[in-house]
Amino acid sequence: MYTTIPLVINFHMTEACNYSCGYCYATWADHCGRNELHRHAGKVDSLLDSLAQYFFSDNPFKTQLKYSSVRINFAGGEPMLLGSRFVNALTKARQLGFNTSIITNAHFLDEAFLSEFSADIDMLGISFDTAEQLTSASIGRMDRKEHCLSAERLIAVSQQYRHYNPNGILKVNTVVNIYNHLENMTDVMAKVRPEKWKMLRVLPVHSDQFTITSDQYSEYVKRHSALSGFIVEEDNEAMIHSYLMINPEGKLYQNGEAGAGYLQSESILDIGVANAVKQVPFDCIAFSDRYGCDLMQESS
Repeated sequence: MYTTIPLVINFHMTEACNYSCGYCYATWADHCGRNELHRHAGKVDSLLDSLAQYFFSDNPFKTQLKYSSVRINFAGGEPMLLGSRFVNALTKARQLGFNTSIITNAHFLDEAFLSEFSADIDMLGISFDTAEQLTSASIGRMDRKEHCLSAERLIAVSQQYRHYNPNGILKVNTVVNIYNHLENMTDVMAKVRPEKWKMLRVLPVHSDQFTITSDQYSEYVKRHSALSGFIVEEDNEAMIHSYLMINPEGKLYQNGEAGAGYLQSESILDIGVANAVKQVPFDCIAFSDRYGCDLMQESS
């Protein structure tokens, strides 16, 4: 086991998003939207309190993983759609002693936000699948006004984040799928130069419409080999049961069989973290392998 990895808890605060990516994983249940914790005063704070009490004390995860810190990764949907409710959750997490990160489509990352909050975000993760507008349209990675994240805007946001948080880690997530797997983003990513560029092979959680073959994924990775110093590969097998994930209702969940949706626990607020972790599978070895490799790459 690695002895210096962080424990990362992915809290998907909302299903809502201003984009409509066809492969989106953030779909839990028809009723999930109205039961999202952020809609109810104090419930996100209570969830974060519960997570802190469990993961900062002795527990089976700490015994096995020997993690060095705990990071809350705010995701969605698009967490920044929540405005002050997201900011309040970010602030609460910091007060409790968590490291923090966010996965965002960057639509709401203006300089005013970055100047005020970059120092509170240890890792900024930006979802960026393509530098081509037509490909963005095919994927659904644009809003109703057909606005999408351009390469130029990605570069500008990256520079602003680094200016306001020189110690922060910049990550770009690219979901490699049927529409973008032939693209070459070497020039763009050579300018962005994130600490980590994670290439995720699209996972058929709800359908296989966007899936690609192992060979197609491998070719995409090879095409960008000049940037291998900061590329992190994540094929389908690496995603199964290797994430600690909480949905907007405060339930732990994991990927089920391909196309079958998710396995979910009861709400952490109802049964506590200790009981919830027993209701969903989690592979500590797969987790430590993935984050241990990430850590070695960041320090090299």
